[in-house]
Amino acid sequence: MSEYDYAVSAMADRWVPACAGTEVPFVARSGAKLLYCFNPRQHKHAYLNINTDMIISDEEAWMHMGK
Repeated sequence: MSEYDYAVSAMADRWVPACAGTEVPFVARSGAKLLYCFNPRQHKHAYLNINTDMIISDEEAWMHMGK
């Protein structure tokens, strides 16, 4: 069972790679390395800033991506 499948089946309050676990990190225009994630318990998506190991707001993520 994948990390994503386990988190979803357990309704875990943790951030796992989104899109059924297939998301991969990417480097944003700012140089920050981001990963799009999903939290099954909260039913929310967010970006993880891999450089700081912190979940960031959509606004912060958009600033990193130059949107």
